[in-house]
Amino acid sequence: MKEELEKQRQAYIQALCELVDLKEDCPKEELASFYTEYCKFCYEHNLSTYDRVLDNKGDSIFIIDEKPIDYVIDKEQKEKALLHLKSVLQNRKEGQNDGISREEAELILQSTVQSARLTLAREEASKVDFFEASLGGCCGYSQALTAFPLLDLGVDITINNVDSLPDCNARHSYITCTLPIKEGEQTIEKDFLIDATYRQFFVLLRCNEGRFYEGDSRFRDQCGPDCGYYLSTEEGISFAKELLSKGYMELTDYNAKMYGTAFSAMSINRSTTEDEMQRILGHTGSEYIEAMHHEMVQDGLDYSPEEILANKGNISLFSEIGTVHDLLESEKRETM
Repeated sequence: MKEELEKQRQAYIQALCELVDLKEDCPKEELASFYTEYCKFCYEHNLSTYDRVLDNKGDSIFIIDEKPIDYVIDKEQKEKALLHLKSVLQNRKEGQNDGISREEAELILQSTVQSARLTLAREEASKVDFFEASLGGCCGYSQALTAFPLLDLGVDITINNVDSLPDCNARHSYITCTLPIKEGEQTIEKDFLIDATYRQFFVLLRCNEGRFYEGDSRFRDQCGPDCGYYLSTEEGISFAKELLSKGYMELTDYNAKMYGTAFSAMSINRSTTEDEMQRILGHTGSEYIEAMHHEMVQDGLDYSPEEILANKGNISLFSEIGTVHDLLESEKRETM
């Protein structure tokens, strides 16, 4: 009996791998539906759904496939914006109501994300095309890569993990930062969310109904889909595409609600009651912002500046920031 069940499980895996191997032509709805069927089969017979080959192959098939922007950073404009920000932050310490422009803020945020992406791309170059990578497990590294350059400038940041969000049992590192932005005669402190490895929560095999069915008895009725499953509405897709492509966004109540709810929803499983579900999905944007603003000390980072520099990463935005495309082309030439 066990041998027959394992044969059936392997037949499922082979068929799933064949769909995944189609890459760009992979029929995503068919793959999600078939994977759900596979998970229900495993659930019924208390078999593990995990397969290393399928997991590796499926890691570049996404429910929302939005590639990261490969920012082209103008060196002179970047340095001008950085120097202006440093001056503004010093002036504000002296009581002046000073601020930078929205355009300068966007350039600084883009530089922060691009600097992190360059280091991540260098690390991933031997494994997979960076623009197809989920970057699973890289969030702690990415958090440090985005935190240190902003700390170097004197920007106020928070160092966060999603498990501090209401009703969230997932783990994922990110940061927020606050920039003083001039709007007319006023300077407004605006918060931004920075998450350069958000894509890992949009892998299709982890974003479908099948995730509610974990056959292995260790996780039975305790598993659920990743964020992408809960962002399949028109509004959710629009939100996700912005953060997936840009790597940052303004931390408004709306954005905090979208970001936080999808992570909180990852705690929903087959044993969740209707009342529990309503509570999990009912938190407001302001509740999520309050949780995000629980500031952690620099020691909360998983990496030190020395470790980042040893991996050829930047901890200063005044360093040269190129494109990922040029970096990967250079890496190819060096290995030829």
